[in-house]
Amino acid sequence: MQKNLFFAADKTWRFCLCLLVAYSVLMVPSMAHADAIGDLLCDVTGWFTGSLGQGLATLAILTIGIGALMGKVSWGMAIIVGIGVAVIFGAPEIVDQLQPGSGCA
Repeated sequence: MQKNLFFAADKTWRFCLCLLVAYSVLMVPSMAHADAIGDLLCDVTGWFTGSLGQGLATLAILTIGIGALMGKVSWGMAIIVGIGVAVIFGAPEIVDQLQPGSGCA
């Protein structure tokens, strides 16, 4: 009984220590590398909305369109792909409308 109580207390202290470390890292922006992560996410967004994304979207719509015309892909799937492409390329404008100046520059 005593050994189980010690083990439970040990787990509780470890959990509290992990929470304290996580809280400390989150409270200090330089330790959390918030700018680096934000810059990385903006770079990924740039890939999707830049020339790479446009090329991939063109190939996707071309492939799905030919498949739909040949009857291999349903028209519903073709519409879903078109909506997905529109959402990807419209996402920066949507974010800017919701909170102006908060998106990637």
